[in-house]
Amino acid sequence: MIVDKITNHVFCATLKKKGANSVRHLDEASRNAVAVSEKLIMDIVRDNADTEYGRKYGFADIKSIEDYKKKVPFTTYDDYYPYIKRMLENDEENLITVYPVQHYALSSGSVGVPKHIPVSQKTLDAYSIYAASMAFGVMDEFYRTTTGKTFEDGMCLNTIEAPPMWTESGVTKGAISGTMLRPYADRLKYFMTSPIELIFPEGQMDLKYLKIRFALQERNVMCMVSAFMTGLVDLMTYMEHNWESLCDDIERGCVSKEINIPEELREKFDNMLKPDKDRADELRAEFEKGFDTPIVPRIWKNMRWIAAIGTGGFAQYTVKMRQYTGKNIPYSMANYAASESMIAVARRAGDETFVLLPDGGFYEFIPMDSDDEETTLTIDQLEAGKDYEIVVTNLSGFYRYKLKDVVRVTGFYNEAPQIQFIYRKNQMISIAGEKTNEEALRWTMQKFQDDTGILLRDYSIFADTDTKPGRYVILIEPDEELPKERYEECRDIIEKRLGEANPSFGSKIATKVLGRTKLCVVQAETYMLYRDMMLMKGVSPNQLKPVRVIDTPMKERFFFNLLEGQVE
Repeated sequence: MIVDKITNHVFCATLKKKGANSVRHLDEASRNAVAVSEKLIMDIVRDNADTEYGRKYGFADIKSIEDYKKKVPFTTYDDYYPYIKRMLENDEENLITVYPVQHYALSSGSVGVPKHIPVSQKTLDAYSIYAASMAFGVMDEFYRTTTGKTFEDGMCLNTIEAPPMWTESGVTKGAISGTMLRPYADRLKYFMTSPIELIFPEGQMDLKYLKIRFALQERNVMCMVSAFMTGLVDLMTYMEHNWESLCDDIERGCVSKEINIPEELREKFDNMLKPDKDRADELRAEFEKGFDTPIVPRIWKNMRWIAAIGTGGFAQYTVKMRQYTGKNIPYSMANYAASESMIAVARRAGDETFVLLPDGGFYEFIPMDSDDEETTLTIDQLEAGKDYEIVVTNLSGFYRYKLKDVVRVTGFYNEAPQIQFIYRKNQMISIAGEKTNEEALRWTMQKFQDDTGILLRDYSIFADTDTKPGRYVILIEPDEELPKERYEECRDIIEKRLGEANPSFGSKIATKVLGRTKLCVVQAETYMLYRDMMLMKGVSPNQLKPVRVIDTPMKERFFFNLLEGQVE
């Protein structure tokens, strides 16, 4: 791909300028976080007093945060579904929000159909400030601080894809990132390695091949961006396994005939791609050396940073991604966000905690060490080191909405809390009252890897209640083949460490209230195959989170049909 250096420079310079503005915006808001937060909720209540929801709960009479807490109940998506159904089917307005709805984010729902989460222009503005631009500002600041100058211009390997979808009334739906990128569609060719047809794909095609095919052709790739670290690891894994055919296609200047792609796109892409034997030879020389040393800086010598959510449940993939990039390329962990709200962002390169956005929504917190689940705290009442369930009032018509996320306050950035995602309340498993959450499982698997030197690609847990007594089943996908003679040792270490992480689990194993833990080793690339299957079913990559709990019959069938071996 031939890059127009001037246009690419202008594009990169614009993003850096927007990024610097985002950093300043957060710094200013965080210095007055309490006042900004209080003003925001009062503005939301005032603006929406004459909506159907606002009239139902007396928004007009709310004069303080305490009034708001007393008058407005906690909610879940099901509370809004009747309103959203009318919005979608009848194009009704002023039901839950006065702010015009510009988009609907999609995610799985509990009422038998996908959730359609309204997204107002105010929410899109928050995403624009804090999601689309922040990483550029953070990385520009990092390089200026460490080297005295900004990072070099170049192209971006971006895994984001947003198939075009609309409601019957013509409002876009799908990933929020897609609706934000669409206005820039004709300019993205000057910055992203993927052609526009891969960013807004229509129909089935082998997107993994196509994304890495175009990226490998380009020498001057300076960053990689993905919603989640899984997207980048999957792409690197595909490259590792298919580099020979990819290099052959680069040398010939074509898209392989074996790749699933609409014929009209194949012809279009073949016309875009020119034979490049020199680049193919460069790549082959590096790939033939193997992957024991980081491959990314060897094939893209101008690679300067990576941005993707890589903490919490994605931490395992950050470890794997480091094998491909090495330790010297800085990472931005991007943000902590949901379809309902942009909640917090990583303020500096390498940060694994996130600064809460005082103007991104109004947030309340239920202390996890309290028996009172009705009383909430505001940001000025939080304590470092404590865990809280987060409750969101967003900018799109959701009020006191329970995300079911538990976060830990690690400190404060000016007046704004710094938070870390800990676990989802509905991802906790408990057979006999032991209540094992994702944090305990994550700590266990980290310790297991330290104890054994076995790197895992991924892992899950399943509550087997068909056996008597009930037992935990741990599924692991080792990065390399695991000898069967080590299965029992691995099972014993995992069980021991899980007992340390959750003493209630340990005591119930000791007293035989729970049966011995079963270990299942799944076949190589099982978790990547699951993600591919979900993508083929139309799930957005932005919704594909790691499968930590096997909690549906479909997941149970899928994973237990792909076992390499097991130990009872």
